[in-house]
Amino acid sequence: MFKPSHKRPVIEWGFTRFNRMFLKKHFNRILLAAPETVPKENTLFLINHSAWWDPLFIFYLNDQVVHSDGHGMMHEDGLQKFPFFRSIGAFSINNKSRKHLMESLTYSADLLTSGKTVWIFPQGAEQPLEKRPLEFFSGISYIVQKAPHVHVVPVSIYYALEHERKPNAYITIGEPLPQEGYAKLNRKSMTHYFETAATKQLDELRARVIQEDHEVFRPI
Repeated sequence: MFKPSHKRPVIEWGFTRFNRMFLKKHFNRILLAAPETVPKENTLFLINHSAWWDPLFIFYLNDQVVHSDGHGMMHEDGLQKFPFFRSIGAFSINNKSRKHLMESLTYSADLLTSGKTVWIFPQGAEQPLEKRPLEFFSGISYIVQKAPHVHVVPVSIYYALEHERKPNAYITIGEPLPQEGYAKLNRKSMTHYFETAATKQLDELRARVIQEDHEVFRPI
């Protein structure tokens, strides 16, 4: 059964503080490259998914950078195990049930239309960081077609073990993708457009990390 988010300010407040300390404890540095302004309303954020840490970084980015009324998809199984995530903005998705899937996608579009942000892993499941192609699912294009005035922003996360015991997390928040590039495409072509843009951004981030080109990043 589809479960919408059910935010509770007290839980959000407590988890925000726990999450800040938890990430700082386990990572040497969290480094961000982003535009001066990131849209905080009517925005669909598309994030690559390679690690258990990714949802925590989504929450951290929204807390430290975006400051939006953010919501995110979470697989039904995970939400059943950890129902408190509904209290911080998670809602369920299960692509094995068409009814559940359509409810989740429609709910996403409704959230965006009402001015909120939605954070999605378009790969659908955790994949190796270096795997190509990223293989986005077409549900993201369904959402965009239902909420055509939404901003679509790719977010790239890359983890690297470098010169310290703890890993570094590198994050790029891209510019909103130009609507004229995808608005008239069919769903399959639109999905490919988003996947190509996200792949390009992630590969550019990877190259910067390998070359130790840190000038564009700031610690958060």
